[in-house]
Amino acid sequence: MKYLFDLLVILLIYIGYSTACNGWSAKIVSYKNCVDNGIITLPTKGLKVVLDKDCNIYVDGCLEITKSYKSAKGSYHIKKPPLPMIDGDMDFCELDKQIKSMPDAQKAIDMFGLPVTCPVNAGKICAGAEKKFSITKYKNQLGMAAGTSTIKVEVEHDVGKSCYELEFNLSKVKKG
Repeated sequence: MKYLFDLLVILLIYIGYSTACNGWSAKIVSYKNCVDNGIITLPTKGLKVVLDKDCNIYVDGCLEITKSYKSAKGSYHIKKPPLPMIDGDMDFCELDKQIKSMPDAQKAIDMFGLPVTCPVNAGKICAGAEKKFSITKYKNQLGMAAGTSTIKVEVEHDVGKSCYELEFNLSKVKKG
């Protein structure tokens, strides 16, 4: 649970491509749904996160909840060689309780417009530039995430499964 905010910030930074925020370049290498007919699905293209020069990030795009669900328990796995894998389990229907003491995580989840309790109704969840989140206080720590990382999230719902895989790269743009 202590890595939830780190996971959210990494996802936000890497879903799209941008050169901003203290000279850092973030690029998603690939992302995909890793189960057919998932309950929560990422778009086949067009989902991105914008990282601006003022170190604000925002999501531009939509995800789809294909069926209403009452439960969402799952796991996450983060690989960032040469560091050991970070993984954990969580109940996504109890995010409100899990992030209560983490205001930055609350802001990041709110930016996505993600539900934090269940039940969740089927539909699209879209976000855009109107909901920005400042990572200014973290800009000097971006170097810890430099390089290529992969994230996998697997969720079991009462009505099926969801799964996403993302591979991304963060690098400092060389001057001159």
